[in-house]
Amino acid sequence: HQIITAQNFGRDSAFCFYFSGGLNYQIEHHLFPTVNHCHLPALSPGVKKICKKYGVPYNSVSGYRQAIEEHFAHTAAMSVKPE
Repeated sequence: HQIITAQNFGRDSAFCFYFSGGLNYQIEHHLFPTVNHCHLPALSPGVKKICKKYGVPYNSVSGYRQAIEEHFAHTAAMSVKPE
């Protein structure tokens, strides 16, 4: 649940890492909440590999802009009443 409901953004961006306080690694942050943010990038490849092995989606986008666009698209989709 922690993995499929989270989304990383700007994993290769020092800008995103710095301005989010390292919380652009949301998946790893939710899996390991007591680990200092400076260690989250090192955990990311292993988590991604395990997700692939077990068929769990590892949600990641390129940066702030795409993260915000996907957030609003998801919010809009959730506002549509099911038929």
